[in-house]
Amino acid sequence: MQWRDLVPWLLFVHVLAAIVAIGPNFAYSLIRGMGRQEPQHANFGVRISHLISARLVYPVGLVIPATGLAMIAVLGFDLTSRAFWWLDAAIVIYAAVYLYSFFVQRPIIEQIIELTSSPPGLEGPPRELPALSARAQRGGTAMLILLVIVAFLMVVKPQL
Repeated sequence: MQWRDLVPWLLFVHVLAAIVAIGPNFAYSLIRGMGRQEPQHANFGVRISHLISARLVYPVGLVIPATGLAMIAVLGFDLTSRAFWWLDAAIVIYAAVYLYSFFVQRPIIEQIIELTSSPPGLEGPPRELPALSARAQRGGTAMLILLVIVAFLMVVKPQL
């Protein structure tokens, strides 16, 4: 058996990991919308989204670059070659999205969970909640758009 024989298996795991890790991102906005319609359940929606990210999206999201780098090594792709600009761009965008999600978005979501874990007082929800929610929504939307761009680059492989 040669290393190249692993490519179909690596590609299968790579694509499956992308589906599993990126797919939930499309559902988060639906969960958020339901939380807006039924504010008494908003904390549950945020907590379930956070759990999905912690147990599924973040761990499986690391399989994507691992299998991708393995395929690059096995196939001998030269990432400095202009022919692979799309792959370079996809790698940089994916790394930026993953790091932003883990180090910026995740703490925002954890703050929202903390702020909404008890019923609001007579004065209503905490003052900082709307700003945090808006920030989380903007970040989530931006990350989803960037992940769609990564998917486009990986599927179409556009040439300059």
